[in-house]
Amino acid sequence: MPRWSSLGCALALLGTSQIQGCDNVAAAKVQVEKLPDVTPSLPQVPTLPPPPYPTQHPDQSYSVYGLRRAMRRTIDTDVSVTGYIAKVFVPPECPKGKAKCPLPPAPHIWVADSATEADPSKLLIVAGYAENQAAIDDAVKDAKRGKKKSAAAQKEMAETGLLPVPVDFDEGAKIKVKGRFSFVSGSGFQSSEGVLDYGGHETLEPAPQATAGKTAPGRQ
Repeated sequence: MPRWSSLGCALALLGTSQIQGCDNVAAAKVQVEKLPDVTPSLPQVPTLPPPPYPTQHPDQSYSVYGLRRAMRRTIDTDVSVTGYIAKVFVPPECPKGKAKCPLPPAPHIWVADSATEADPSKLLIVAGYAENQAAIDDAVKDAKRGKKKSAAAQKEMAETGLLPVPVDFDEGAKIKVKGRFSFVSGSGFQSSEGVLDYGGHETLEPAPQATAGKTAPGRQ
Protein backbone atom coordinates (compact mmCIF):
# COMPACT_ATOMS: atom_id res chain seq x y z
CA MET A 1 0.00 0.00 0.00
CA PRO A 2 1.41 3.45 -0.84
CA ARG A 3 2.67 5.47 2.06
CA TRP A 4 0.22 8.32 1.52
CA SER A 5 -2.72 5.95 1.68
CA SER A 6 -1.60 4.53 4.98
CA LEU A 7 -1.16 8.00 6.37
CA GLY A 8 -4.64 9.03 5.21
CA CYS A 9 -6.21 6.03 6.84
CA ALA A 10 -4.42 6.73 10.09
CA LEU A 11 -5.60 10.32 10.11
CA ALA A 12 -9.15 9.25 9.34
CA LEU A 13 -9.17 6.79 12.20
CA LEU A 14 -7.72 9.39 14.52
CA GLY A 15 -10.45 11.88 13.57
CA THR A 16 -13.18 9.31 14.14
CA SER A 17 -11.81 8.47 17.58
CA GLN A 18 -11.76 12.13 18.54
CA ILE A 19 -15.38 12.64 17.42
CA GLN A 20 -16.56 9.62 19.34
CA GLY A 21 -14.64 10.81 22.36
CA CYS A 22 -16.36 14.21 22.23
CA ASP A 23 -19.76 12.55 21.96
CA ASN A 24 -19.06 10.43 25.00
CA VAL A 25 -18.01 13.47 27.04
CA ALA A 26 -21.14 15.41 25.99
CA ALA A 27 -23.36 12.48 26.83
CA ALA A 28 -21.73 12.16 30.23
CA LYS A 29 -22.42 15.83 31.03
CA VAL A 30 -26.20 15.64 30.16
CA GLN A 31 -28.33 14.84 33.21
CA VAL A 32 -31.86 13.58 32.57
CA GLU A 33 -34.28 14.79 35.24
CA LYS A 34 -37.44 12.74 35.79
CA LEU A 35 -40.54 14.85 36.04
CA PRO A 36 -43.00 14.06 38.82
CA ASP A 37 -46.02 11.95 37.92
CA VAL A 38 -49.05 14.03 37.05
CA THR A 39 -52.40 12.82 38.29
CA PRO A 40 -55.24 14.36 36.22
CA SER A 41 -57.84 16.13 38.32
CA LEU A 42 -61.20 15.80 36.60
CA PRO A 43 -64.59 16.84 38.02
CA GLN A 44 -66.85 14.04 39.11
CA VAL A 45 -69.58 12.98 36.73
CA PRO A 46 -72.76 14.68 37.95
CA THR A 47 -75.55 12.44 39.15
CA LEU A 48 -78.75 13.37 37.40
CA PRO A 49 -81.83 13.30 39.61
CA PRO A 50 -84.48 10.74 38.64
CA PRO A 51 -87.59 12.04 36.87
CA PRO A 52 -90.29 13.22 39.28
CA TYR A 53 -92.88 10.85 37.81
CA PRO A 54 -92.82 7.95 35.37
CA THR A 55 -93.57 8.78 31.77
CA GLN A 56 -96.15 6.01 31.68
CA HIS A 57 -97.85 3.95 34.35
CA PRO A 58 -98.02 0.12 34.26
CA ASP A 59 -101.39 0.33 32.46
CA GLN A 60 -99.69 2.42 29.73
CA SER A 61 -101.57 5.60 30.68
CA TYR A 62 -99.41 8.72 30.80
CA SER A 63 -98.58 10.90 33.74
CA VAL A 64 -99.02 14.63 33.10
CA TYR A 65 -95.23 14.92 33.21
CA GLY A 66 -94.81 12.07 30.74
CA LEU A 67 -97.54 13.29 28.41
CA ARG A 68 -95.69 16.55 27.89
CA ARG A 69 -92.24 15.03 27.87
CA ALA A 70 -93.34 12.80 24.98
CA MET A 71 -95.26 15.61 23.27
CA ARG A 72 -93.71 14.92 19.87
CA ARG A 73 -95.54 11.62 19.72
CA THR A 74 -98.55 12.39 21.95
CA ILE A 75 -99.78 15.67 20.50
CA ASP A 76 -102.82 15.34 18.24
CA THR A 77 -103.40 11.75 19.35
CA ASP A 78 -105.87 9.95 21.61
CA VAL A 79 -104.27 9.25 24.98
CA SER A 80 -105.08 8.17 28.53
CA VAL A 81 -103.76 10.15 31.50
CA THR A 82 -103.75 9.12 35.16
CA GLY A 83 -103.61 11.87 37.75
CA TYR A 84 -105.39 13.81 40.44
CA ILE A 85 -107.98 16.54 40.04
CA ALA A 86 -106.05 19.46 41.46
CA LYS A 87 -108.65 22.13 40.70
CA VAL A 88 -112.24 22.33 39.48
CA PHE A 89 -113.47 25.42 37.70
CA VAL A 90 -116.36 27.09 39.51
CA PRO A 91 -118.13 29.77 37.45
CA PRO A 92 -118.58 33.10 39.21
CA GLU A 93 -122.09 33.93 40.32
CA CYS A 94 -123.86 36.76 38.59
CA PRO A 95 -124.51 39.55 41.13
CA LYS A 96 -128.11 39.95 42.16
CA GLY A 97 -129.87 42.76 40.40
CA LYS A 98 -127.60 42.59 37.37
CA ALA A 99 -129.63 41.88 34.26
CA LYS A 100 -126.89 40.18 32.27
CA CYS A 101 -123.45 38.80 33.04
CA PRO A 102 -120.74 37.60 30.66
CA LEU A 103 -120.92 33.91 29.85
CA PRO A 104 -118.28 32.02 31.86
CA PRO A 105 -115.88 29.59 30.23
CA ALA A 106 -117.08 26.05 29.68
CA PRO A 107 -116.64 23.62 32.59
CA HIS A 108 -113.11 22.29 32.97
CA ILE A 109 -110.76 20.75 35.50
CA TRP A 110 -107.01 20.75 36.04
CA VAL A 111 -105.30 17.37 36.40
CA ALA A 112 -101.84 16.94 37.95
CA ASP A 113 -99.52 14.17 39.09
CA SER A 114 -99.98 15.28 42.69
CA ALA A 115 -103.26 16.04 44.44
CA THR A 116 -101.74 19.15 46.02
CA GLU A 117 -99.97 20.49 42.92
CA ALA A 118 -100.28 24.29 42.70
CA ASP A 119 -97.75 25.12 39.98
CA PRO A 120 -99.80 26.20 36.92
CA SER A 121 -97.13 24.87 34.56
CA LYS A 122 -97.69 21.34 35.92
CA LEU A 123 -101.48 21.34 35.53
CA LEU A 124 -103.29 19.85 32.53
CA ILE A 125 -106.64 21.32 31.46
CA VAL A 126 -109.35 18.76 30.71
CA ALA A 127 -112.44 20.20 29.02
CA GLY A 128 -115.33 19.26 26.79
CA TYR A 129 -117.26 17.07 29.24
CA ALA A 130 -120.21 19.45 29.73
CA GLU A 131 -121.69 22.37 27.86
CA ASN A 132 -122.22 24.48 30.97
CA GLN A 133 -122.47 24.29 34.74
CA ALA A 134 -126.24 23.81 34.60
CA ALA A 135 -125.75 20.50 32.78
CA ILE A 136 -123.43 19.32 35.58
CA ASP A 137 -125.83 20.44 38.31
CA ASP A 138 -128.72 18.58 36.64
CA ALA A 139 -126.63 15.43 36.23
CA VAL A 140 -125.58 15.53 39.91
CA LYS A 141 -129.21 15.92 41.02
CA ASP A 142 -130.31 13.00 38.85
CA ALA A 143 -127.48 10.83 40.22
CA LYS A 144 -128.44 11.62 43.82
CA ARG A 145 -132.06 10.68 43.11
CA GLY A 146 -131.00 7.53 41.32
CA LYS A 147 -132.63 8.75 38.15
CA LYS A 148 -131.43 7.05 34.99
CA LYS A 149 -131.87 8.07 31.39
CA SER A 150 -134.50 6.26 29.40
CA ALA A 151 -133.55 3.57 26.94
CA ALA A 152 -134.39 5.91 24.07
CA ALA A 153 -132.16 8.64 25.50
CA GLN A 154 -129.30 6.19 26.02
CA LYS A 155 -129.69 4.90 22.46
CA GLU A 156 -129.65 8.43 21.09
CA MET A 157 -126.48 9.23 23.06
CA ALA A 158 -124.80 6.09 21.77
CA GLU A 159 -125.72 6.90 18.17
CA THR A 160 -124.54 10.50 18.39
CA GLY A 161 -121.41 9.71 20.39
CA LEU A 162 -122.48 11.86 23.34
CA LEU A 163 -121.03 10.94 26.72
CA PRO A 164 -122.76 11.18 30.10
CA VAL A 165 -121.87 14.31 32.04
CA PRO A 166 -119.40 13.39 34.83
CA VAL A 167 -120.79 13.77 38.34
CA ASP A 168 -117.71 12.83 40.35
CA PHE A 169 -115.18 15.41 39.25
CA ASP A 170 -114.22 16.49 42.75
CA GLU A 171 -110.98 18.08 43.85
CA GLY A 172 -108.57 15.43 45.15
CA ALA A 173 -110.05 12.50 43.23
CA LYS A 174 -107.66 10.27 41.30
CA ILE A 175 -108.89 9.54 37.80
CA LYS A 176 -107.80 7.98 34.54
CA VAL A 177 -109.13 10.20 31.79
CA LYS A 178 -108.95 9.60 28.07
CA GLY A 179 -109.29 12.03 25.22
CA ARG A 180 -107.63 13.93 22.41
CA PHE A 181 -104.43 15.74 23.36
CA SER A 182 -103.95 18.90 21.29
CA PHE A 183 -102.97 22.55 21.51
CA VAL A 184 -106.57 23.71 21.04
CA SER A 185 -109.61 21.88 22.41
CA GLY A 186 -113.00 21.63 20.76
CA SER A 187 -114.46 23.84 23.49
CA GLY A 188 -112.03 26.67 22.81
CA PHE A 189 -109.29 26.10 25.38
CA GLN A 190 -105.75 26.43 24.14
CA SER A 191 -102.29 26.01 25.60
CA SER A 192 -98.77 25.65 24.25
CA GLU A 193 -98.39 22.76 26.73
CA GLY A 194 -101.47 21.00 25.41
CA VAL A 195 -105.06 20.46 26.60
CA LEU A 196 -107.14 17.30 26.75
CA ASP A 197 -110.52 17.03 25.06
CA TYR A 198 -112.59 14.75 27.28
CA GLY A 199 -113.44 11.31 25.93
CA GLY A 200 -114.36 9.40 29.09
CA HIS A 201 -112.91 8.61 32.48
CA GLU A 202 -112.58 6.14 35.33
CA THR A 203 -112.41 7.22 38.96
CA LEU A 204 -109.62 5.28 40.65
CA GLU A 205 -109.87 6.96 44.06
CA PRO A 206 -112.80 9.17 45.15
CA ALA A 207 -112.06 12.60 46.54
CA PRO A 208 -111.31 12.58 50.29
CA GLN A 209 -114.29 14.84 51.00
CA ALA A 210 -116.72 12.63 49.08
CA THR A 211 -119.46 11.39 51.42
CA ALA A 212 -120.76 7.88 51.65
CA GLY A 213 -124.17 9.06 50.54
CA LYS A 214 -122.88 10.30 47.21
CA THR A 215 -123.85 7.60 44.75
CA ALA A 216 -121.96 8.75 41.71
CA PRO A 217 -120.79 6.10 39.25
CA GLY A 218 -117.05 5.63 38.99
CA ARG A 219 -117.03 5.10 35.24
CA GLN A 220 -118.31 7.34 32.49
